[in-house]
Amino acid sequence: MYEFQLSGKLPYHVELITFSPNQKRPVSLKYPAIVFVITNDIFIRFAGDEEKIIEQRQFFLLPRGVACELNAKSYAQVLCMQIPNISALYVFFINKHTLMHPDQIKLFYPLTMGKTIQQVVEGIQLYLRGGIIDQVLAGLKALELFYNIKHSYSQDILEKFFSPICTKECAFALFVLTHHAKVKTAEELAELSNYSFSGFNKQFHKVFGISPYKWMLQQKIDKIHKEIFYETSKPIKLIAEEYGFANISNLGDFCRKHLGASPAAIRNRKNIKI
Repeated sequence: MYEFQLSGKLPYHVELITFSPNQKRPVSLKYPAIVFVITNDIFIRFAGDEEKIIEQRQFFLLPRGVACELNAKSYAQVLCMQIPNISALYVFFINKHTLMHPDQIKLFYPLTMGKTIQQVVEGIQLYLRGGIIDQVLAGLKALELFYNIKHSYSQDILEKFFSPICTKECAFALFVLTHHAKVKTAEELAELSNYSFSGFNKQFHKVFGISPYKWMLQQKIDKIHKEIFYETSKPIKLIAEEYGFANISNLGDFCRKHLGASPAAIRNRKNIKI
């Protein structure tokens, strides 16, 4: 298994799983996962449900904590991508109109990979087998995969596919993604949400897999990096003021700590960690 992360956020877990003939694997994941069937068919059985087939070149979503059993009648391989940073799915695929009534949720809704998705999956598979994948490359492949999924299917199909995670947790995540830029601290965001801070912190951990403080810090790091790196006509002093730094020196300390370089070096595209 290989872990990778995007922009310093929680790592994704990618694993190439091989099934021997008639092998069964019980599954209950800590994080939601997208599973791509690469070689031959596999079968899935949820608790109390009949066995369903997932054909070669299909993929499906497994919500976290949902117990099931995977098995193969013959040799088979799947690529399993667990997604601790579930907010990535919300950003790419889900909007406020996607929230599902429980009766609309489809626990199992496999899709067939188009040619471009197959090529991305095969590329990740080759990198894993060759042991040459690193965080930067894997992060780029994940983005490529998400973009291809988003643009290969209609919004209606994507809503059905992701319906198991379009729940109350999705509403919470959408609130955070929509409102975090309006506040400066996690406490202010909790107050805006009408949660107690302890309740907000607990729900945030459950949905995002990280503390609200660390998540908001990462958003600040990302935004400052983009402002300095891409908005080259914007004075560094103005950026420092907009992000609440007392002076350029304090912004410089922040950048050296979290980005590994001074604002001037970032603007000149040198020695950047992010």
